[in-house]
Amino acid sequence: MTFAAATTAVAAAALAAPLALRPARPEPVINISVIRPKDGQFEAFLELQLAQHRRLRGQVKGLRGARLFRSGEGLVLISVFDTPEDAEAFREDPRFTEHMARVRPLIEKSEAGVFSEAYAVGMV
Repeated sequence: MTFAAATTAVAAAALAAPLALRPARPEPVINISVIRPKDGQFEAFLELQLAQHRRLRGQVKGLRGARLFRSGEGLVLISVFDTPEDAEAFREDPRFTEHMARVRPLIEKSEAGVFSEAYAVGMV
């Protein structure tokens, strides 16, 4: 089959198929936490956080993904959920509350908030 014939066949198939709009996907819920572990507790905190990630990977409803960034000052954890309900359910999940009880003694200061995307450039 020539290139022209192939593109004509694809175009004909596209025209013959009924037009169906994809359902709109709700805006994700983005949780951002800035965490400063206590002096000497950075590695212990990081180890517990990574263990939690390995335990829950692929098991949290609505969790699109997460990123943990580190610097000499502390950590930034970004978690993205499909819906506010998914994010809230996880905040109340014993797997999360028990994890927080384990890491809280290692944290000097933390701030958390729920954000929405203002703009995007490239892939992150």
